[in-house]
Amino acid sequence: MELYHGTTVQNLPEIRPHLDGYLSTPYVFATPNFASALRYAVYNKGNNYFGIENDTATIVESFPGSFEKTYCGTSGVIYVLPPESFQLTELHPNKSVTVIEYVSTETVKPIKAIQIPDVGQKILRGEELGYIKIYRYPDIPKNFLAFGEGPRQKIQRFLYKHFVQKKK
Repeated sequence: MELYHGTTVQNLPEIRPHLDGYLSTPYVFATPNFASALRYAVYNKGNNYFGIENDTATIVESFPGSFEKTYCGTSGVIYVLPPESFQLTELHPNKSVTVIEYVSTETVKPIKAIQIPDVGQKILRGEELGYIKIYRYPDIPKNFLAFGEGPRQKIQRFLYKHFVQKKK
């Protein structure tokens, strides 16, 4: 199994554990889903919401044009990591996060680095090939646009309902 770690940081000889804001232990994070790793190959990840549905990476725009603003014209790198020190995590404490995530408490040396000159173009190609689904803001399913919530809460509730609850 290959594990991937997406970042904006080029030429890393090693990847050290760090805190992510949700967990109290520093970890190196990785995923076997290349499309999931692409999400982390950009700096501002908060403009879109991300989940996995039936092994398909799913990106939901939080406002019109947020996909392009976040990903297009942005370079990044995906590091391929050795799986030996990693273990599969339980569901993230943030119940709206539905990525397949592995963690390691050890510093990890990448096997190789895959340069991504334009993350947006790579994601769009993944959509063409069928392993990424993008919900554009005007085309987001209407079943979560209710109760006067802000866009972030609507999308988080939608992702939780359709991706997390189905797994239970």
